[in-house]
Amino acid sequence: MPRQYHVLAAALFVALAVAATWPLAPNLDRAVADPGDPLLNVWILDWDWWATFRAPLSLFHAPAFHPAKYALAYSENLYGIALLLFPLRFAGVGAVAAYNTAMIAGFALCGFGAYVLGVRLTRSFVAGIAAGVFYMLVPFRFVHLSQVQHVWGGWLPLMLAALLAYAERPTWKRAVLFAALFVMNGLTNIHYLLFGALATAVTAALLLPRRDWRALAIATGVALLVLVPFLYPYLAVAKLYGMQRGAEEVARYSAMPPDWLPGPTEPELKLYPGALALVCLLLACFVRERAKLSLALLWIAIGFAGSLGLNFVFHEFLFGAVPGFRAIRAPARWAVIAYVGLAIAIAIVTAALARRNRWLAWIVPVAFAVTLWAAPVRWFLLDPETPPVYRWLSTQKVAAVAELPMDTLSSDYEYLRYATAHHKPIVNGVSGFSPPTRIELSRLSRELTPSFIDALNAAGVEWIIVHGDRYGAEGEKLRDWLERELNDGRLRYIAHFDAKTGADWAFSLRGGRGPRPRDVDVFLYGAAVCVESIAGAMDFPPGAHRYRGAAQFHGWAASPEGVARVELWFNNRRVRYPAKLVALPRQGCPGTPPVRFELAFPSRPSDVRARTDVQVEVTDRKGRKRVFEDRWISWE
Repeated sequence: MPRQYHVLAAALFVALAVAATWPLAPNLDRAVADPGDPLLNVWILDWDWWATFRAPLSLFHAPAFHPAKYALAYSENLYGIALLLFPLRFAGVGAVAAYNTAMIAGFALCGFGAYVLGVRLTRSFVAGIAAGVFYMLVPFRFVHLSQVQHVWGGWLPLMLAALLAYAERPTWKRAVLFAALFVMNGLTNIHYLLFGALATAVTAALLLPRRDWRALAIATGVALLVLVPFLYPYLAVAKLYGMQRGAEEVARYSAMPPDWLPGPTEPELKLYPGALALVCLLLACFVRERAKLSLALLWIAIGFAGSLGLNFVFHEFLFGAVPGFRAIRAPARWAVIAYVGLAIAIAIVTAALARRNRWLAWIVPVAFAVTLWAAPVRWFLLDPETPPVYRWLSTQKVAAVAELPMDTLSSDYEYLRYATAHHKPIVNGVSGFSPPTRIELSRLSRELTPSFIDALNAAGVEWIIVHGDRYGAEGEKLRDWLERELNDGRLRYIAHFDAKTGADWAFSLRGGRGPRPRDVDVFLYGAAVCVESIAGAMDFPPGAHRYRGAAQFHGWAASPEGVARVELWFNNRRVRYPAKLVALPRQGCPGTPPVRFELAFPSRPSDVRARTDVQVEVTDRKGRKRVFEDRWISWE
């Protein structure tokens, strides 16, 4: 097939990826699927880049969960994705924008990878496009938007296509191509490394005569050697901290056959590929393409059997007997192997249709695009600005930092996100695993007894940063503890910085008593601290609020320069409404008084989606802008 067809297909899938994830593209620097795992992945990708060029030997000793070792190995290392983002990072693209570029690229690679596989098997352009559209838009992909590694499923069909090319003509060049794809798959997603290695090994055993194994075996052996430095840390943390999945946890995320059908279920177990894919699988059984259909059924069988996890002997055996499979939390993700098989079946049916009428065959990819379309996606919008405390921390030399509070809502996810600005060791962190020291510090941070300081010192922590506006009912307990430790000389005030509804406070565990400004006593007393930048919050609605008809939005905003306007953005910053401003009594801080902002609708506006988000943007009289926390809302 002419090369220009492949270029056209690549461009098509890039455009489709942008459209399918809309409005991600216009919000690259602030959108994530939710304020949880995406922020962890932002941090991982950033650390991969930062460490590669500044501390390559410490890549897996990432600066979270201090003083634990191999912190990067508590989650997927994502190095294969990070590698492709290096040019963007050198060009000055920020951590969140780079992550979102990877999100769009992952969708595009899924489409293009399945396209290559479909074309390899059928020699039909439209069949490849149909396979790619399905594999790119399969609902599984959108269920896992918060985990970028599962969006990057494109290496799997490319690996299979490379294996088929090698089986057709077993040359060293084709063996090396398969090995390179094997490495990239392994560096991108350890789940897919294990799943893909087994599926391609079974396929190779059935396809290749013994005489053709030499080049492929040697190339794959070299690929495994390349992966060893990226796999050893996972073995190390399993031995150091006993980080393995228990049978109870794995059983929870093991699918049952009904999970492959439509209906309510745990998100991890939503495996239904859509009715059209199942229809194509049935029709493929009537197309005279036995070898290709057998390959499709093989991958479907492996993926389906694996997805059943501990509910079936296949994964149960791997879990108990094969190294690496004990780290798999959700066997249901084996479904991605079955989706490759379904993509093959779709290509078979589309190619058969194209042989009868090539224009009619285009109904298949169009039908998949229409039936699986999920855009517009409701993204969670971050504040793209780095808070002052982290900009300051990036200029300091400090052994290790603890941020308080720990484990409060999404606090530690946000600490990881902002660690991309300073790269200092922090005891905070979040992952599927936590080392014993981190678990103990988290417990002590809630108790706030004198032993907490002792534990921090034992962990090598030099400073603590207290986010006073994150404490609710526990605020008084925190202030009492801080005052006691400051008076005893076990904490020393360093600095404080503006936050959206108060201040962020830095204290040292070294140096004894020291001078402290009046603002510290104001904070310890429980009064509001004056800020020099824009502050405020949305008081109503809370997150995940549901309206029935009329809707109200209100909150407050303040700036020493005075608030010029407050605007509420909906539909991921696609629709804007100005709020009414009402002056509030002066709070004793210099500058103009704060304002209350209000916006009301008698019913849902026609230009606002039923499932949407709302984000407040404040502009002061100096032209400075600040956005507040995004909130998801809906109308019934």
